[in-house]
Parts: sequence; structure tokens; C-alpha cells
Amino acid sequence: MQSDFIRCQQDPAGYAELIIDRPAARNALCRSLTDAMADHLERLAAAPDVRVVLLRAEGDHFAAGADIKEMLDISAEQARGTDFAGCCAPLGDFPKPVVALVQGFALGGGCELVEMCDIVLAAENAVFGHPEVRVGTLSGAGGTQRLPRLLGMAKALDLLLTGRRMDAREAERGGLVSRVVPTEHLLEEGRRLVADMASLSGEVLLLIKRTARSGASLPLQEGLRRERAAFHHSLSLADREEGMRAFLEKRAPRFNIHS
Repeated sequence: MQSDFIRCQQDPAGYAELIIDRPAARNALCRSLTDAMADHLERLAAAPDVRVVLLRAEGDHFAAGADIKEMLDISAEQARGTDFAGCCAPLGDFPKPVVALVQGFALGGGCELVEMCDIVLAAENAVFGHPEVRVGTLSGAGGTQRLPRLLGMAKALDLLLTGRRMDAREAERGGLVSRVVPTEHLLEEGRRLVADMASLSGEVLLLIKRTARSGASLPLQEGLRRERAAFHHSLSLADREEGMRAFLEKRAPRFNIHS
């Protein structure tokens, strides 16, 4: 599906930028935008020359939530029939690392997008929250499930039950945000980060994300077993041999670009 509100561009360095582009509406997440985002993600997951995705937005805000004007006319029956989530739920299952760049509002569905990403760089002016309770509803794409896992139940319910907002520093302290950077350097820092990640072994990046994400919901001993199995598998990879030889030879590794 095509949408004027989202676009995708690939960089020869091995990463893709997925760009929310509806600044006149504070990047509100309408259905055409989220459906097109899902289509882009499906293609990027299968693209051998993309190792990392940078999710960002044009304008002053990341995403101010679902499009309330559009949601007002959606009935419960329609929502059930289409599995409507008010957000792009497939991002939560995307296999490759995703780095989010957040400026301004990341509210409601916008905050849910952040919660699905692996690394989050927040501008100093970033604001996070779940105001759904203020309009008589609740999260539909993971806010009540991922946020407690990230922040802890007490802090998450403080946001979910009141609709209050959290600034970038509080979000960083709580664990929702990886790093806070000066607003004017957000894009520069984000591109530097994903370019560096894209220079690494794509297969190992997949292994690390899958092992960490799956292990988070498992008992520790089962998670450790899966980690050990992934570690043993990595020893069979050509990229592992190249990385270790490069280290010993004091040179930059030349990882397989399509791994």
C-alpha cells in the first residue's frame, strides 16, 4: 500500500530510513500511514542489503498518536473485523534492529512505536505519554504490555491511568529511552549510529535481537540455554572468523554485506 504520509529510503551503507511524513497533523497515525509502514517493513525484512532500520519523522514531532478524527467513526465491530490497533503493530515483530529518533511528541500510538524499537535516541525536547484514557479508550498496540516491561508496573500505570506526559530525561532514567541527545544533533547522531551498526555482521545482529527479545519473557535458565545455543551457532559463521582474524591482524573486518 502506498501513502503520501510515509516514505522509505535506503542508504548504500546498509541501512534504511523509514520516515513518517505528516508534519501538518503532528504525524498522527492514520490507517493509510500505518498500513503503508507495515508494507515497507515487510519488504525491508526480506531485503538482504538492509541490516538496520532508522525510524524517524519529519517536522517538530515524532507522532502525536492515532488520528482521532479517523477513529471517531470506527465501531467496535469494524475494529474487530480489521484487527485495528491504532498503530503499526507489525513493527513489534520486525526481526532486524530498529533505531528510533524521537523529537517533540511521542504520544499514544507514537509512544507504542517507540516501545517496539530496539534503540531510542531522544531529543532534549522529546515528550512521551499515553493520553488514551483522556479520550475514553486505551492502547491497542502494546502500550499496556510493553510499557510495564520497560518502565516497571508502577511507573507505567502512572502514565497509563492518568495520561500524564514524561520528558526525555525521565524516559531515559526509566529505561524507555537509550540516550538523550541535543535536539539539533538528533539526525546526525542517529545516522552515525545506524551506519556503524550496519557495518557489523547482519546475521549476528539478528541473533542478538532474537535472543534478547525472546529471552526477556523466559525463566533465566531457559534464556541462558538459548543464548548459549546462539553463541555456539555464531562460531559456525564466516563473519565470526572474519571478525576475529581482523581483530588479530589489527584491521577493519570485512563482513558479508548480505549476511
